[in-house]
Amino acid sequence: MVFTLITTSYNAQINQLDDDGRRNGPWKVNFEGTDEPKFEGNFENGKEVGIFKFYKKGFYDHPAAIMDFGKGQDSVKVTYYTQKGEPISEGRMLDRKREGKWVYYHQNSDSIMMIENYKNDLLNGLQETYYPNGQLAEKTSYLEGKKHGESLIYTEKGQLTKQLRYRNGELHGPAIYFDPKGLKQMEGQYVEGKKSGTWKYYTDGKFDREENH
Repeated sequence: MVFTLITTSYNAQINQLDDDGRRNGPWKVNFEGTDEPKFEGNFENGKEVGIFKFYKKGFYDHPAAIMDFGKGQDSVKVTYYTQKGEPISEGRMLDRKREGKWVYYHQNSDSIMMIENYKNDLLNGLQETYYPNGQLAEKTSYLEGKKHGESLIYTEKGQLTKQLRYRNGELHGPAIYFDPKGLKQMEGQYVEGKKSGTWKYYTDGKFDREENH
């Protein structure tokens, strides 16, 4: 009887609206037609405040995402999780769009897989990708969602294999390719995604031939 009264009292205090029809206080919303949680958190004058937990239907042991709506902050801290509660990625969102630095993790590991930078939900700035051993695999510059600037590709042992440049998403500018030992294989120029001018080719690091494009 006491438990029933407590439960009834608690239910009466959640999912409330203020006099202006705005969500206020603790809210818990279930998936339609079920008693399973979809999300839970607190509102203040219709706005989210503090920690919100979001669940994937059928998986309730751990939230699929946790959002932290800090007071006085325009952006929201977001962390996505696996069903086991391991972090997948984390960063900030502004108006439901990714903004600033985002970090992604290797599966079943806390080691970083990728670091990206966003502006208005588009890649903007450096994108860095890492092998599971922590070695840098790729470092590429982006501008408004497209590759723009230098791109460097490495082997798992740290050897540079490609040194490229992009403009507006296309290969454009000088390019150098190396073999896994670090010996030069070929070099030349790209213009709007196509080889242009004289390209030089190497065998075992020694000049072999050249071709004109």
